[in-house]
Amino acid sequence: MVTLVTGMLAGMDDDRYLQQVVEMGAQNGREIKVYNAIEEFTKGGKKPLQRLLGTTDYVFELTREREYEKIGYQIHAQKHEDVIIRCPATVEWNRINRKFKDQRIIRDFIKPDLIVTLIDAEWMIKRKLENLDAADPFLRALRQRNHTLYEILSWMNEEVSLSEDWAKYMGIPHYVIAIGEPPECLYKLVTHPDPWVVYVSYSMTHATPEMRLVVNEVIHKLRDYAVIVDPQTVEIGSEFDSEEDKEAIYAYTVHRDLHWYVGKVHSVVAIHPYPDRPPLSAGMMDELGHARDYMKGRYMIFPKGFSPFTTDSYIEKGHLFESPEDFFDFLENTEKRPKFSEDFSLQSEMKL
Repeated sequence: MVTLVTGMLAGMDDDRYLQQVVEMGAQNGREIKVYNAIEEFTKGGKKPLQRLLGTTDYVFELTREREYEKIGYQIHAQKHEDVIIRCPATVEWNRINRKFKDQRIIRDFIKPDLIVTLIDAEWMIKRKLENLDAADPFLRALRQRNHTLYEILSWMNEEVSLSEDWAKYMGIPHYVIAIGEPPECLYKLVTHPDPWVVYVSYSMTHATPEMRLVVNEVIHKLRDYAVIVDPQTVEIGSEFDSEEDKEAIYAYTVHRDLHWYVGKVHSVVAIHPYPDRPPLSAGMMDELGHARDYMKGRYMIFPKGFSPFTTDSYIEKGHLFESPEDFFDFLENTEKRPKFSEDFSLQSEMKL
């Protein structure tokens, strides 16, 4: 698989995340080749990025095209099977979001099978931007901009949006993955054609420690069958500099979960193992409603779930289960979902 990995080029620990994916490949006997497009554009820093951004769009576009052609040639000449090309779709520079219209050259020479956009919590990105290594002139300039939370959210949104446009142009899937996910999440996408991708929905506000344990156990076991997109891997900020920041963060959280996540996965699995209270989460029901509108598969674990409103409106017939055991029996024996066989021991441990 040839995977184009986009995402903000500063403020995330994406280098470390990609390295973990490569290490996971090595322990499973697969070589995953990584190309860093920025390193290629800048010739390892000999042509500083800020200089390229300061030249004409035409010159920088020609530079990008030439390097993408070279990367594509190397991939196909050396017959690499599992490839990651790390590149940005946009760059925030001088308060302007510079969008790279590289979809044609990437399609024709790289020929990716899918695009994955990496994201992180906005407050964590802000913290990292404020503590960037000032030795690099481009990073030093970014740090001096003192980006607000709203500007970071906007940059992230532009990156996701343009990456989605690239994928639609090329006719390939696009997924959004947080770097807080275990590295096996991206590993599965890079090494397996068309894996089952699932968003897990559950109450994050009223969960008791005991029930949260049940939810996490279901998620952990579901990873045997699917690439899991888990909303808890992006930790929402709790401290805000202003009401405007709070409003923006809340709006983007809803937008991310409904459109970047639910809108792109194959299925949503709602986990509500409470025999009594709390009532169904408003967020969960909104996610299931959007999954229905997006025509995604929908499953639900709900001990008291046999309601005509639940089954007819939100959950497909036969996809409502009273226990996790019933749900996994259905996956195993009715749908006959295959399991991943690799060693994922490098994955981050879920808090069980």
